[in-house]
Amino acid sequence: MKRTPDNDKPVLHRVERIPLPEGRVALRVVLLIALLIIAIVSFAFGVNGLVGSEPGLAEIEALTGSMNCSEDFTFYYNLGYGELNATDERRAVRSAYSQACTDALEIFSPGTDFDGRHNLWYLNSHPNEEVEIEPALYDALMTLGSCGARYHFLAPLAELNRALASSMDDAEAAVYDPRMDSAAAAFAAECAAYAAGEGHISIEFHGDNRVTLRVSDEYAAFCEANGAGAYVDLAWLTNAFSADYICSVLAAEGYTRGCLISRDGFMRCMDAETGAEYSFTFTHLEGNTVSPVSTLSFAGETSVVFLRGYPPAESAEGYYVYADGTIRSPYIDPAGGLDRTAIPEIAGYSFTKGCADTAILLAGAFIGGDFSASSLEALANSGVTVYYMEKGALTSA
Repeated sequence: MKRTPDNDKPVLHRVERIPLPEGRVALRVVLLIALLIIAIVSFAFGVNGLVGSEPGLAEIEALTGSMNCSEDFTFYYNLGYGELNATDERRAVRSAYSQACTDALEIFSPGTDFDGRHNLWYLNSHPNEEVEIEPALYDALMTLGSCGARYHFLAPLAELNRALASSMDDAEAAVYDPRMDSAAAAFAAECAAYAAGEGHISIEFHGDNRVTLRVSDEYAAFCEANGAGAYVDLAWLTNAFSADYICSVLAAEGYTRGCLISRDGFMRCMDAETGAEYSFTFTHLEGNTVSPVSTLSFAGETSVVFLRGYPPAESAEGYYVYADGTIRSPYIDPAGGLDRTAIPEIAGYSFTKGCADTAILLAGAFIGGDFSASSLEALANSGVTVYYMEKGALTSA
């Protein structure tokens, strides 16, 4: 079955909010903990108020006319809550949001040169040279490096996955599928071996946004021989880093009463002021059937991540589903180079971390062949609360 695009956005519903008395912090925390997860059937969004141009919650769309990453996101903002009237504030927020989306696309692009911007493409084009890169990209690579993650070094496999996911039929997909094609399997295994070796690829950080991408001659020759266009690619983490960047830019300009949602499971709620509430439906894959499990509500400054080994309803990008229901996902296991998840889905939220930090921590439990509930203790100690299915029930850790 070929992949089909889905342009549906999260649907807003009016909901009734039960007001919490001042001082009832514990009760609010319970509601937050009892909360959270992103819908698979329709990344449904319950909010406190009506969407529109009047004061209140409104969807903010990026300005047209330039390439940006806004098609991957839906952004809601509570207008008219401060000193500006709703019309003027909408105009200002839209302008800031549009520019942030443009910058995010350009900064994190692994394969496109944007007018000399020192982005990920620039870094890939200057291996073994000390170069200055965009501050946001420097921070992203530092985040990955500080926790020992090497997902970003699987760039040739990210390219292979995109070719597989964009296939028009099963026969075409099989050519790019390491589980179906022997040449693709050998390529995936070699890529994973190179990516795992710091002697073949690594990044040195020199401070002041200066780095050196170290690539061995052997690995460079392998990539050239196989037509690999990049050494570093944020792949499935791109929208996590983009969400964090966009929200940081908006916050720096004083726009904090919003909530940003990506199509692939990353959400940043910045609003600690208005009391607006949101809701998710946590879903579970059993066999070939996806079913809703629980709808939960939350409010306040929160980062939420929902990783799924199956395509979400909002977008099948990065996934391919064969006619027999077999699924290929973008979650490539560094050990072996195949897409592999230990459980069908996992979600987590944090009051203190961004989407990227939360996603990287969740990936350690989600990507790979084995899942152990005991491994989630480290996430809890890091400030991430996790939700997953165990013995048919939604479980938190």
